[in-house]
Amino acid sequence: MRSTAIHAAITQILLIMVLAAIISCAGPHPARSSRLPERKSKPSLSIASLEKAIHVRINKERQANGLSPLVWDEVLSEIARNHSSDMSNRKYFDHFSPEGHDYVYRYEQEGYQCAVVEGRTIHMGAENIALNHLYDSVITITGEAYYNWNSQEDLAKTTVQGWMRSSGHRKNILTPYFRKEGIGVVISPDDKVYITQNFC
Repeated sequence: MRSTAIHAAITQILLIMVLAAIISCAGPHPARSSRLPERKSKPSLSIASLEKAIHVRINKERQANGLSPLVWDEVLSEIARNHSSDMSNRKYFDHFSPEGHDYVYRYEQEGYQCAVVEGRTIHMGAENIALNHLYDSVITITGEAYYNWNSQEDLAKTTVQGWMRSSGHRKNILTPYFRKEGIGVVISPDDKVYITQNFC
């Protein structure tokens, strides 16, 4: 009789513990949040500052590889901006324009002469291009868009990292005999960031 009473009491305690566990699990999970993502406004970027930030990072890569820094060349930068603008306006991404013109033609059109002598070879320059974006992702909640905007430093960093991971672009950046460069950035209405880098 006594053991039956003890058994009943233990059963009752176990039931209470199970109910308490069920009730606690039914409450809000601490890892979940009903808060919406922070809605940040579109960043205001200075094109000139972004170009110079990329230039600084390029020279850090060169110096890390024992090379002399490249000098900023405003004429090369203007040639680069014109190509970035053309790609943005005509919605293509290539070293060659739709007419088949490359950077050598663009240098000639601006009257820019590049002839870097290395032994018996004369180099006419080189070009890198990149396509970046003002934001990494966008989430739409009940018709409202929440953007993960990139900062100026984010854009400069990911642009140069992308070039350094590409064998052809990396080779241009780390070419010892280049002495000058120009960077041209254009941001399109759909938030794409076109970047052209010209060397001499």
